[in-house]
Amino acid sequence: MRKTFTIRSLFQLVRLKVSLAVTFSAIAAGVICIGHVDYSLLFPALGIFLLAGGASALNQFQERIFDSRMERTKSRPLPSGMISPRNGLLWSLWLLGSGIIVLVLSGKWICLLLGIFNILWYNGLYTWLKTKTAFAVVPGAFTGAIPVFMGWSAAGGNIFDRIPVFIAVFIILWQIPHFWLLMLKYGDEYRNAGYPVLSDLFSLSQMKRIIVFWLLAASMVSLLLLTTIDPHLGFIDITVIVLNISLLILVIFQFFISRMIRFKILFASVNFFMLVVLLLFTLERIIT
Repeated sequence: MRKTFTIRSLFQLVRLKVSLAVTFSAIAAGVICIGHVDYSLLFPALGIFLLAGGASALNQFQERIFDSRMERTKSRPLPSGMISPRNGLLWSLWLLGSGIIVLVLSGKWICLLLGIFNILWYNGLYTWLKTKTAFAVVPGAFTGAIPVFMGWSAAGGNIFDRIPVFIAVFIILWQIPHFWLLMLKYGDEYRNAGYPVLSDLFSLSQMKRIIVFWLLAASMVSLLLLTTIDPHLGFIDITVIVLNISLLILVIFQFFISRMIRFKILFASVNFFMLVVLLLFTLERIIT
């Protein structure tokens, strides 16, 4: 029995929170490039948001069979029947087409080319690799970094500048432990759905150490980026340092001291860390 379509199901199809986070990273990069908030970034940001939503919808169309086999994803719009596969594909194509048109009209050609490349990388290579190797997230993490270069180029910056590269590396290093936390909690579901999982290659203690290592690497890059944006130690710099130390202490405590891993707290903390640090980078640039 088919369920009734709702706006909420459309938000789930485009992964609204994820699409907004992607758009935020692009806007943050653009603001950091210019040094102030500029309304000229709004039109490209709309195009980036539409592309992100379309790519997410297309990904859910591609993975609808796998999603139907997992408890955490079977309530998504396509496997639950809230949206038919045909309509899900049509929504994804409409969003992708709209995003491309918006970026064409904005005249941000490098941003457009990067967006098209990211769709091919995410919905082509990464989605395919997920069924082949548990390490697919490593190349897949680049999809979260490309919007940084999109925002930077939309602001008129050179995508080979040091700052966007550092921001992109920071996001890549953050994304990998973020996804592997999911694998740590839902590994059995992924395996039963037909995906290769890390727990088949590493023990629980090894996976914990790997996640801590990647978070430590992300932490080091975030501190390096601070010195690149502004070499002078200030309130924002101290706040970023405190956030880094707090996150590492929390993760180490949850993994190696606490009797039970509270994944909800870990997920929220890791996501909060990335978004707040990126916001602080932006504020640092505006202030200086």
